[in-house]
Amino acid sequence: MGVLALAGCSSGSEGRQDSELYASFVNPPQQARPRVWWHWMNGNITKDGIRKDLLWMNRVGIGGFHNFDAGMVVPQVVDKRLIYMDEGWKDAFRYATHLADSLGMEMAVASAPGWSSTGGPWVKPEDAMKKLTWREAVVPGGHIDLQLPAPYETTGFFLNVRPADNETTFSSSEVSDQFYKDI
Repeated sequence: MGVLALAGCSSGSEGRQDSELYASFVNPPQQARPRVWWHWMNGNITKDGIRKDLLWMNRVGIGGFHNFDAGMVVPQVVDKRLIYMDEGWKDAFRYATHLADSLGMEMAVASAPGWSSTGGPWVKPEDAMKKLTWREAVVPGGHIDLQLPAPYETTGFFLNVRPADNETTFSSSEVSDQFYKDI
């Protein structure tokens, strides 16, 4: 009695499916390619850097990116920082958008600058993200007349201290306006 082992053999249609699967694995379609976060760190942006980044991303198979302007305290590595939404920044963003489109890359954009996604200096405190604070007073039952303690208002070092020195260091001497409202 003989045993016949067939390895790597398939019918014609299965062979085509296997080769299509392999080809799609080696060169995935656009919708299956990974997307990455692409941070523009504190204005350290140039068109040359944009071009190099996007050409590299495209060459290694990245299908798209989420552009994120992050105003972190980082050293300046370009001749001139591009400040979020000024004309130079908009020009660089427009360039990145057109280049990504010409490369067939998908682009997504964060809704606002910085890590909080709550806007920029043009957003009035009453329209910005809020921190809910409260005070507690334990009282005996019955009718009482009590002045509640003042609310907590401090929002923290990084939330109420503005950057100084071209946004590379923080100054504790300049504190932004506080916003408080009873709810």
